[in-house]
Amino acid sequence: ARAALAEAEAEQERAREQRAAWQVEQAQVQARVQVAADREHRLSEELRAASERLESLSAELGGLSAGDAELAEQTAAWRSDLDARLAALADGEQRLADAERSVATTDAALTEAEHVLDRARHEGTAMADELHHAELRFTELSGRRTAIRERLETEWRQPLDEMIAATEPLEVDDDALRAETEELRAQIEQLGAVNVLAIEEHDETVKRLEFLTAQRDDLHAAKTALTQAIREIDATARDLFLQTFVQVREHFRQIFMTLFGGGECDLRLENPEAPLDCDIEIHASPRGKRTQRIHLLSSGERALVALSLLFGIFLTKPSPFCLLDEVDAPLDDANIGRFVQMLTEFKKKTQFIVITHNPRTTTEAADAVYGVTMQEPGVSSLVSVRMKGAPVDDTVAEPAETAATA
Repeated sequence: ARAALAEAEAEQERAREQRAAWQVEQAQVQARVQVAADREHRLSEELRAASERLESLSAELGGLSAGDAELAEQTAAWRSDLDARLAALADGEQRLADAERSVATTDAALTEAEHVLDRARHEGTAMADELHHAELRFTELSGRRTAIRERLETEWRQPLDEMIAATEPLEVDDDALRAETEELRAQIEQLGAVNVLAIEEHDETVKRLEFLTAQRDDLHAAKTALTQAIREIDATARDLFLQTFVQVREHFRQIFMTLFGGGECDLRLENPEAPLDCDIEIHASPRGKRTQRIHLLSSGERALVALSLLFGIFLTKPSPFCLLDEVDAPLDDANIGRFVQMLTEFKKKTQFIVITHNPRTTTEAADAVYGVTMQEPGVSSLVSVRMKGAPVDDTVAEPAETAATA
């Protein structure tokens, strides 16, 4: 197969070279044909010019028969040369057609050679696969032979060669022995593949199964315990959330009534069946307006509703200290008054630090005011004033917003 492959490749290379030579010859013939065509055209032009000149000379010379004869002979010569060139052109075209047919024949031969090469390659690949399978089979048989030899030497605790040498020859019927061997081989084949390590693998598998079973039981127990703990935590969180929600809801209503001087408000669970996972809707209806969602209120009204909810949460679990950062910015003068009134009520039990730019919050609700001034360029001075009593202190500090302490 390899020799056939090499011969096919050589034949293919010769066909390619022949085809290249024919292509070169075709190009040369085409070039010569083009040159002949150009020359024919040039000769035609020359003939036309000569004919015109001949007519002119005939008109001029008139009765000079000798000149006419010479011109006729020249014209005949030109026409003979033209005929010869046309014949050469026809011959070139014929040779070109022959070359094209040769190229087509070479292409067909090249295609056939490629097919032969492909078949040879496929056959070579198949033979290589068969050789590989044979090598694998040989390796397998060699391994089995080595394993049998090692097993026998391990069981009998002596080399196989010594056992064979020490064995006395037996007088047996070879035919009967072969028949018995064939029968035993048939019985072994009916049993199928036998795993000599099956017992050990079975013991290991049993141990692995017992380990995995114990792990599974532990995981089931842990899962049950975690599920129970999650249920208890969810129940406790649900109870605590609902208790806190009821308190915040009531405090929110109280603060809302204080800040708005009336109206209606409410906190609602979107899904009361799943309070821990659902959204909380805030409904607010200031005095003189119908109930609507918070996003439909003005900015000042939304700020008051937010303050109502904030202080409602604060009342549910109050702390001795609270920091508010420009919460009064969207409020007008009337709402500032209500906010100051609420701060005055709450500051009896809680200390508030309010960052604000509103002078009413500073002057009406604050017990102490801290401000920043720049008396000299690049130098910030912190000025603190207690609204009831003497100034607290005067220090130099970094620039900051005005802060009021209530």
